[in-house]
Amino acid sequence: MQLRVLGNRNFCVGTLITGIYGFVLYGVTAMLPLFLQTLMGYPALDSGLAVSPRGIGSMLAMIVAGTLVNYIDSRLLLACGFGTLCYSTLLLSHINLGISMVSVALPTLINGFAGGLIFVPLTTMAMGMLRKEEIGNASGIYNLMRNIGGSIGIASAITILVRGSQIHQNYLTAHVTAGNPAVMEILQGLQTKFYLGGTDAYTAHQKGLGVLYGIVQQQASLLAYTDNFRLLGYLSLLCIPLALFFHRVRKHSQGRLDVIGE
Repeated sequence: MQLRVLGNRNFCVGTLITGIYGFVLYGVTAMLPLFLQTLMGYPALDSGLAVSPRGIGSMLAMIVAGTLVNYIDSRLLLACGFGTLCYSTLLLSHINLGISMVSVALPTLINGFAGGLIFVPLTTMAMGMLRKEEIGNASGIYNLMRNIGGSIGIASAITILVRGSQIHQNYLTAHVTAGNPAVMEILQGLQTKFYLGGTDAYTAHQKGLGVLYGIVQQQASLLAYTDNFRLLGYLSLLCIPLALFFHRVRKHSQGRLDVIGE
């Protein structure tokens, strides 16, 4: 693998951006089904159906981007794509335990559409200034960086998710005390429910505490998910100013790409 192609400004910037894009894309892709199955109780089939609109959005966006790239500055198209990616990811940061499948499918559709808007102009600009004999080697580096970014994104997202859940749990448990009237009201309601179900008072109390602890864990995990989606959304915004470092390229009728200035 020859790394000399990284000396090309467009390819170097494109490789950096595709690494960040892979980080965000794979991070979201890993967390969303996990959220649906662990917190929302979705079976694997329903979880897959909820995230499947991403493919539809990506397909539509590639058709649109393939046409617009010939008429609009690719840097502007790329900025719109990352802006849309940020918007869709921030929509996911407003999830709660009472949402419907549509509330997940719509941001996922927008997320896929953003991915299609990004992929076409990013690849065009990254490869547009390379010689024909450099394309094969450059494609390997380009795809490798996206996969590395995705792998780091998945590992980082899950690690931050676990640690974030522990942090939020510590904050929440600090307020779950006998001196909190709302907590005691919930606990008494749970104890009454279990007591009327045929258990003794002590067992009903222990079961009530167990359910209350489960609620705290659930809410802590939810807050960690929303924090992660928000973080990934803001991270995607970093790619918008990076797009300004691209040289603009133009496609001729013969399929040749030339630099036409900053």
